[in-house]
Amino acid sequence: MKRVAVAGFLHETNSFAHGLTGLRAFQAADAWPGMLRGDEVLTGFGPANIAIAGFLETAKNKGWQMAPLLWCSAGPSGVVERGTFETVVADLLSRLEQAMPVDAVFLDLHGAMVSEAETDADGALLARVRAVVGPDVPVVAALDFHANVSVRMVTEADLLTFYRTYPHVDIADTGQRAAEYLATFLGGDRPMKALRSMPFLLPLGTQDTIDGPLAAVMAEIRELGHAAGAIVEIAAGFPLADTFEAGPAVLVYAREKAVAEVVADEAAMAFGRRENEFSLKMMSPREAVAVAQEAKHRHGPLLLIDTQDNPGGGATGDTVGLLRAMIEGGCRKAALGVLFDPETAQQAHKVGVGSDFVVSLGAESQPGQELPFKGRAKVVALGDGRFTGTGPFYHGCDFSLGPMACLEIGGMRVVVSSVRQQAADQAMFRHVGVEPADTKILALKSSVHYRADFDAIACDTIIVKSPGLNTANPADLTYRNLRPGVRVAGGDLIRRGA
Repeated sequence: MKRVAVAGFLHETNSFAHGLTGLRAFQAADAWPGMLRGDEVLTGFGPANIAIAGFLETAKNKGWQMAPLLWCSAGPSGVVERGTFETVVADLLSRLEQAMPVDAVFLDLHGAMVSEAETDADGALLARVRAVVGPDVPVVAALDFHANVSVRMVTEADLLTFYRTYPHVDIADTGQRAAEYLATFLGGDRPMKALRSMPFLLPLGTQDTIDGPLAAVMAEIRELGHAAGAIVEIAAGFPLADTFEAGPAVLVYAREKAVAEVVADEAAMAFGRRENEFSLKMMSPREAVAVAQEAKHRHGPLLLIDTQDNPGGGATGDTVGLLRAMIEGGCRKAALGVLFDPETAQQAHKVGVGSDFVVSLGAESQPGQELPFKGRAKVVALGDGRFTGTGPFYHGCDFSLGPMACLEIGGMRVVVSSVRQQAADQAMFRHVGVEPADTKILALKSSVHYRADFDAIACDTIIVKSPGLNTANPADLTYRNLRPGVRVAGGDLIRRGA
């Protein structure tokens, strides 16, 4: 019976977000479980769309014995504290050393983690795991589609496999695929590798794989791999992590080094030919509201996407630029969510359903950037923030968002939470009595993940450029660590600082 060590340490780091990410963020639950240790790793996921859950299911079917180490995740946010990174890694490695000998290692990673000491934190972790198990033990990792792939990551792991969809509806599938690859390595096969990093950054809003240019790019590149008998892995990159490696990459595995190199070159050229197709059109909040008010709503809501305040990219989730424009624009039969404001949520629970109270809503996480929305609100519904995701992305995830409230302000409804979470599942609204399909205008703090659950009910979508730290265009940022020669897709220059 093969014995496989399993662990996970995930963080998507927005280097431009304020503040550091500490240990508590990894210990707390949100849509995903809080920190799990030892045997908790084997029972903590259920049917959730999480890579390690998919891996464990396949491993069980193959009859492998699991050596569970540690798993933790924190929502996208600022750079990980040095002490936090070292504490988690030390715990993981200690458990791995105690579990030795093992026949293989599976790691559930993100691929865009940055710590104070390690800009390539995932590569550093893989190197330390390799140092414990030695060169002959297969190490396989499942990673996010937004991974920034480094040479060190590729060198230290036998194989990296990435989510293949954005919205990420195949996270568990990626874990299952990693298990299948690992099964071949346990049989003795070890592939040759070739990595190609593209010389441009893709704005997050252009990375969808539903009908965006990436869908065509990936189809073409995978066909190249199939024809050559090679495995082709594609990462779109996370442009808000200021690292040397940031940006999209193509990674090829094949039995022969020459084949891997040729396929990697062809794939990179195919990717490059479509560079100019990655553009993102946005409207100001006032423009978007005006268009939404005048639109003919044939069926379902018109979606206003507050992309720059998407907590899924490290934003605070509490800016009120779009909310203010919707209220001032007289939006009716409208809703906005999910707005992070624990104090307002607590106030709503204190006064109770049906009560009116004065709110100072949002704009607390970045003092001085904008003013909170002030006015009267009626408490329409309350919730404890505990519910299960029903959409394709968050399917089976048990949310823990703290006290929640639905407030009526100026004729529209605002869903407020006590934990930051992007609006990517209709269950977030239904938890506090809002049926998304019944709205005329629906504002979502998300970038692309909303599409998995909201596209089916929407009549149209407008991307809104309102304040927030999930910067839509990397050309608006100043990079310090990005490798030379990288541009924003389509030609916009990258600003660089010392």
